[in-house]
Amino acid sequence: MIRGDKKDSDILRRYCLTLSETIDAAGQSIIPASQIQRTYLDLMRRIRCSLLGIVIHLDHWPEVVELKLPVSLAFRTALTDALTGLYLATFDTNAEAFQHELMVLDLEYFKYVKTVFENTALEMPGADAADIAQEEQIRLARLYSQAPHLLRAAGSAQLKSPEMLRDAQNQAFFHAQGGHTRPLSEKDMFNQIKAHPETKHLARIYIVQRHLSQQHHYAAANRDFIQRPQEVDCAYWFEALAYLNEVSGMLMGLLGISQIIRQKLGESQVFLLNLLADRAE
Repeated sequence: MIRGDKKDSDILRRYCLTLSETIDAAGQSIIPASQIQRTYLDLMRRIRCSLLGIVIHLDHWPEVVELKLPVSLAFRTALTDALTGLYLATFDTNAEAFQHELMVLDLEYFKYVKTVFENTALEMPGADAADIAQEEQIRLARLYSQAPHLLRAAGSAQLKSPEMLRDAQNQAFFHAQGGHTRPLSEKDMFNQIKAHPETKHLARIYIVQRHLSQQHHYAAANRDFIQRPQEVDCAYWFEALAYLNEVSGMLMGLLGISQIIRQKLGESQVFLLNLLADRAE
């Protein structure tokens, strides 16, 4: 039974460290030879960073009850990376389709940087308007020169749509209706994962991620989330860790990581699944 006590905290810490150490060993065992492999390793390294933060916080929880919020947020961040990896894995057999999905992900980052540069004036208080305008144009020109694959035409400031970035011949890889025209929100990733025969059994990862996201986004309707009993959030952490184990193991399998390195991960997953099964009964 999950009680949200010190014993549960110690168990979570132990298995977070097991996954973190396994990811580290996996990364050291392979030299990535393709964009697909580099992407999987990047995502697992990001997951490991979140896990290390969780471990540090759990060392003081539940004694410091307020740490429930940052622990939930760190698990949410790790699950977002796992969700992205699981989504991209549905394109694993086609390097071109995989690359196009990375380009669609790049769109949102490009928009973020563009917004920063369009507000250069906020970084230059009191500066001459002409100087601000010149600096803004220099920054934007550099940005456009670094991302010609995202622009509709050379010298244009207009971005391609997600559908334009994808090859129509790869539509068969999209199992959710209209997926090839969609941007890559977390909900879009979920729809693909839920519809794909090889990933649909892991689709609840999105539901867990959304639950933890309620700690990230304030609304009057969810203001009581921060005050929910410790055991409720702790149970979601255990479930989150089980999904992180499962997705990390899948990505390691696609990377060809040896079974010797993955062995402890499998053992910890058995424990976590049994614990969650006991909770469900």
